[in-house]
Amino acid sequence: KTSFENDHEGLRHDDDKRNTTPKQNHCQDASSIITPLFQQPKTPLNVQDETDIDRILEMASDHLSLGQNELALQAYRRAMKCAFADVISVKRQLMEVKKLQKRQQKQQQRQRDDVRGIDPSPVNSPSSTSTSDMELTKQQEQRFELTLLQVASRVADIHNNMGVVHEMNRSFQKAQASYQDALDVYHNTCRRFEEEGDSDVERTNRNVARMISACRSEQ
Repeated sequence: KTSFENDHEGLRHDDDKRNTTPKQNHCQDASSIITPLFQQPKTPLNVQDETDIDRILEMASDHLSLGQNELALQAYRRAMKCAFADVISVKRQLMEVKKLQKRQQKQQQRQRDDVRGIDPSPVNSPSSTSTSDMELTKQQEQRFELTLLQVASRVADIHNNMGVVHEMNRSFQKAQASYQDALDVYHNTCRRFEEEGDSDVERTNRNVARMISACRSEQ
């Protein structure tokens, strides 16, 4: 094996799971692209017209299988834009749920004060909050937090994919930046860490270290 193949061993490829298990991760394995050259990519005229992230990632894989690295990078950038928009949307919804949760807590406190004779507002007013309402809001918050972790992990995966392509192009500084971006998302948003045995984070951390070494060797 070449050093490149050894270093990227274990990165997952969507095509390997396309007809078997649901997609869980979109990390691209550059060494596992084995699509025959005569197979034409199912790509529209303009990747910017596509909005489905899974489809965009398939387009990127098709480009890579034909050695069209720059087109693959364009597809990954488009996928990143769509994935980042998903993150922003989920964060906004999560913020709204948290605001609702605070309003419900204040309303419940007013109800307790009324029972103690502190607040004259009626307990059974239309604005009163039941325990079931607060439990429902808490469940919504937990669902949005889980969704945020999922969409953020996808952003990190795409950063990793871009790093692989930059490394294939021997653009080691760009590859290092992409791997570092992925690592930052894993740590800061997904709360995923190599100390906890997360293989994706461990692999990304090794990729960053390897690119630092590669950049130094080119100086």
